[in-house]
Amino acid sequence: MTSPLVWRISRESARLIGYKCTSCGWVSFPERKRTCKRCGAAPAEFEELQMKPFGKIISFVIQHRLPEGFQTPLPLAVVEFDEGARVYGEIIDCRPEEVQVGLEVEADLRVMYEENGLDIYSYKFKPRRGSA
Repeated sequence: MTSPLVWRISRESARLIGYKCTSCGWVSFPERKRTCKRCGAAPAEFEELQMKPFGKIISFVIQHRLPEGFQTPLPLAVVEFDEGARVYGEIIDCRPEEVQVGLEVEADLRVMYEENGLDIYSYKFKPRRGSA
């Protein structure tokens, strides 16, 4: 029996790739859209954009009650990258009481969970050095 071909993110191949609308400059991350959410261009033309891993928290929540298997408290936030794209993710490497709107963070590729013996990676966010 052969295994299905599996593509997964690894530390070596991971890049923050966004897609910038050529009409208005809005940045989509992580996937390319058919229609621009800002200007409504359809079909929208997007150009690939290598994003930097830096952004800031624009909204957050500290989860205290979660299903078994999750560590609590668990800080989660909406992060706006410097290029303007927004993403939801876990905040790591700081105490929950340090999480605040405006905190400058850096995307860090980490193992999210294991599935069928494979590590599944995604981005978590940690405070930028000197920003706290």
